[in-house]
Amino acid sequence: MDDRLRAFLDAKLNMDVSRRRFIQGAAGLTSLSVLGLSAQARAADGKLGGELNFLGWDGEHGGNVAKSFLETNNIKMNVSFQSAADEALTRFNTGGRGAMDILTPNKDFQTAILKSGVELFQPLDLDRIPTASGLFPAFKDAPWLMKDGKTYGIPIIWGDEPCVYNPKKWDAMPAKYTDFADPKYKGELVLLDDPFGNIWLWAKTLDMPEPSRLTAEQLEQVLEAMLKVKPNVVTIGSSHGDMADVLVRGDASIGIGGWAYQVVIAKEKGVDLVVGSPSVDGTFFWSDAYAIAADAPNVDNAYAFIDFMTKPESNAALATELASGCTVEAAFDLMGADIRGMFPYDNVRAPGGGILGTQIVVPPQEPDGDVVGASSWVEAWQTFKAS
Repeated sequence: MDDRLRAFLDAKLNMDVSRRRFIQGAAGLTSLSVLGLSAQARAADGKLGGELNFLGWDGEHGGNVAKSFLETNNIKMNVSFQSAADEALTRFNTGGRGAMDILTPNKDFQTAILKSGVELFQPLDLDRIPTASGLFPAFKDAPWLMKDGKTYGIPIIWGDEPCVYNPKKWDAMPAKYTDFADPKYKGELVLLDDPFGNIWLWAKTLDMPEPSRLTAEQLEQVLEAMLKVKPNVVTIGSSHGDMADVLVRGDASIGIGGWAYQVVIAKEKGVDLVVGSPSVDGTFFWSDAYAIAADAPNVDNAYAFIDFMTKPESNAALATELASGCTVEAAFDLMGADIRGMFPYDNVRAPGGGILGTQIVVPPQEPDGDVVGASSWVEAWQTFKAS
């Protein structure tokens, strides 16, 4: 693996877990030549140049990948990074409208916005993004990006949060997350410090109808189930890097809510780890997309940028930088085997949105009738950690 790519991934591995709750990218390398990328693109009327305002997850602006495109077309990208999924909406409603172009919402946030009817994204003219025709089937008709027959985003990267475990200790993961309460797992588990991901997984294992929408009573049931597992937990990792260190040292043999890149890091340190998830419960998946804000001032530049970044070469380069799954089918063969092998691509080769279209992991920010809000989830998680 390229030393610069390795350095970047190590930084991403150890980033603040609060950002990975919503599944996002990380800062790009100063220089990364993954592929030779064409810098040519044109707007519908042939006019490009000037400003392009980006607000999204760090790294997804494609600082390295899009550099030649921006320079060739005399586009100056003004970059701002969000630290929470709803930051774009906050800025839009507090003076940012008319000054925002490219946004990078994750699927849960964009689903919530489109369902609520809140104005933030504009429908896309797919004729101006011909490269989008090369998306994997699951992304071509992604239900979380569509409303009333219109498309509001172009997926750029995706991934999952599997269990990472020592195959010398375990042949496979159990059927359900509640099975981790078995005494045989005592002293074997490390969890990620992530209230949303963990509570969602245990709500799913308890067959809650909507794991992201829990009543106070349901949340209490989830907490009780999680506390049965707590005696088997060695520690709670503050980041995916912290989890990887615990697994590499052998202080634990199973990481719950992990990241496939941990397997690569362990291998380089002479430790064999593999990914897997409970056969019945599975895991959760995430995806981020490029969207254009309502009343965007630089629409031509925005469309040209998205079209360029959705080229197979561009998408492969970005997915490699961000150690994520590519969304363009032809990009798959352009990536190294180590990056390609991190994610189960069968899930995105299926039409209809695949499993990505059926999962919402993040709870409502505020209570919704009997359904509790995100703060209640955080409070329950703090109770779990303190017990």
